[in-house]
Amino acid sequence: MNIYNYMKPFKEYLNESSLSRLWKHNEEHDAGALTAFRKGSDCGEGDTYSKKENTQRNKSLLSKLKTKGYGVTKVHSSYPEGGKSVKEISYFVVDLDDTGNLEKYLRKLGKEFEQDSILFIPKGAIKGDSKAYLIGTNSCENNWLGLGKKEVFNKGRMGYDSPIYTSKVNGRPFIFEEVGKEVTSPASGMGVWSMHIVAEKHWKEIEV
Repeated sequence: MNIYNYMKPFKEYLNESSLSRLWKHNEEHDAGALTAFRKGSDCGEGDTYSKKENTQRNKSLLSKLKTKGYGVTKVHSSYPEGGKSVKEISYFVVDLDDTGNLEKYLRKLGKEFEQDSILFIPKGAIKGDSKAYLIGTNSCENNWLGLGKKEVFNKGRMGYDSPIYTSKVNGRPFIFEEVGKEVTSPASGMGVWSMHIVAEKHWKEIEV
């Protein structure tokens, strides 16, 4: 008897349950997704970022999102970058306070961290008739989307083998593959202060 045959369906159930939690957030709030991971500087064609550097970049991104009061969940995803599909750790972001500023802020962060695009999901878009969008955040020649341009992000069905939430944009897949834990805010005043300090630092100065 192969115990893996029993473990795999359980893993699939947990992942779909976690995704349902994310989609539930979008029924009530604007949401989006982005990462700070990048192959390298200068449109991905300059100096290559190491694993440590990308971890620093993502830690900086996370602190900036949390200090704004957004709900953040870590997800494993595939993004289009420089004409290729790249696997990386991303963040699913929810505007819990309904500030109405999430799209603008994600665009800003996308530019800051040299991303080709960010994903913006207006309130109710996952189950409703409104559209989610990939929005271009740089003017690199190898960016298939282009700065400020939008591409409708079609919603796929939920399910482990679907993939769970996917779109083919110019033949390039964008996939949420696995959902991690929701990132909690620091419980102490000192923790909150430290988070703000990290958010203000350049990512190269952040310890990981």
